[in-house]
Amino acid sequence: YDTTAEEILEQCDGKVDMLVAGAGTGGTITGIARKLKEKCPNIKIVCVDPEGSILAEPEELNKTDKTMYEVEGIGYDFIPTVLDRSVIDTWYKSNDEESFNMSRMLIRDEGLLCGGSSGTAMAAAVNVAKELKEGQRCVVILPDSIRNYMSKFLNDKWMVEKGFLREEDLMVKKPWWWNLRLHGLNLSAPLTVLPTVSCQKTIKILKEKGFDQAPVVDEAGLILGMVTLGNMLASILAGKIKVSDPVSKVLYKQFKQIRLID
Repeated sequence: YDTTAEEILEQCDGKVDMLVAGAGTGGTITGIARKLKEKCPNIKIVCVDPEGSILAEPEELNKTDKTMYEVEGIGYDFIPTVLDRSVIDTWYKSNDEESFNMSRMLIRDEGLLCGGSSGTAMAAAVNVAKELKEGQRCVVILPDSIRNYMSKFLNDKWMVEKGFLREEDLMVKKPWWWNLRLHGLNLSAPLTVLPTVSCQKTIKILKEKGFDQAPVVDEAGLILGMVTLGNMLASILAGKIKVSDPVSKVLYKQFKQIRLID
């Protein structure tokens, strides 16, 4: 009410026509909706509730054969006391498939590292915003990040197992090189440095070539490890090494190896 809602009003110059958000305990949408309705009386508040949850009104909207849902952070099997359903103008019932596929699209196309409930809100917004006229504003609350869901909807195998993606859809979206062997990529020889080369010279080379990292090899060409531009600069600034020190002092010795036949 005092923070997020005020920020929305400030960023939108006091003009908001629609707000779309999910509800867990209901505190966020209740507080924001109350403030926005005070400042923008004609605003439409849309609350998104997953199928299997019972928060939506009227009760008929909650009738479903589903008893559980995968999206987290929204929906409940009871009505939280914090949730003021009187400030909600419209309820939208969502499903896991549209939620997770929208989250993946936001990550892939927009660079927004959001979680499942963010995808739920955006999927609903794409549908309900069709009611708006040209020039009207719709604000969508994206409340979660991808941090806690790396092994779930970000994982193609998990999405297929849950029935949210088809195997054939995945293959269509893969880059052209996905099924090629390494030897078929016609890769050029990488830039390498010897362990005795100074950090100063290596930094200069990396900047000139536009690289962030380089393998460190011995005289026989055996890979000893990796050096990165960021680590060298950070170590110099922290006083851990001098610019004249060899790169062997800032070597990452743990790395994965793959063969050309892989």
